[in-house]
Amino acid sequence: MISTVVDGVFIHVRDLRAAAEWYGALLGRPLKPDELERGYYTLNEPDQRPWITLDDHSNDAAFQFAPAPHPVLSLLTDDLKAARARLVKLGARRVGPVREVHPGLSCVTFHDPDGNALMLVERRA
Repeated sequence: MISTVVDGVFIHVRDLRAAAEWYGALLGRPLKPDELERGYYTLNEPDQRPWITLDDHSNDAAFQFAPAPHPVLSLLTDDLKAARARLVKLGARRVGPVREVHPGLSCVTFHDPDGNALMLVERRA
């Protein structure tokens, strides 16, 4: 049987170190330089799920990078306006406006430096 639990999300990037630094700054995670040599980099701790893993495909010569045009994941925040301002400060690209998509659910879409689409979400009671 296949579980409904998401084990991990892969985000394809061009430059693993630059992406690890950018996502680390975004998520408040320190860079672990010794883990960059594998060709992929997991942002969370091994016991945290889902894993958010950056992959530059340096181990796959046939891979052709193409940024994800639609959000590959949504990250939860309790202050969407402040988080949006942080995205702009960190140099996120194409940061959209705060949108209320359903009562009690607002989001902002944005793109990482490699052009991958992502989303921030705020849920209110």
